[in-house]
Amino acid sequence: MFGFDGSTKAIVHFLQQIKENEHGDKLTHKEVRAYGRLMLNLLPNLQVDNDEQIQILLAAMSSSGLPHYDRSFAAEQILKLLQEQQQRKLDCPDGF
Repeated sequence: MFGFDGSTKAIVHFLQQIKENEHGDKLTHKEVRAYGRLMLNLLPNLQVDNDEQIQILLAAMSSSGLPHYDRSFAAEQILKLLQEQQQRKLDCPDGF
């Protein structure tokens, strides 16, 4: 997909912005929902282990009616899942 290698670096950056937007002072609901939908569309191309959990959290983040702190919480949970995956890769670099 346009030379995309499945890296989560950019996704982590967007999720960090959403996580830090707990009070809605940096991003609007519309912007957060747009980021959520875009990341949801990219999810099949990402190299992630917990894609079902992340998919649910991204879908929730992009739905209407959630306050900023709930969207922030969802972003934080996705970041934790990605960090756990990264730690597993560091602990078992061969995948065993």
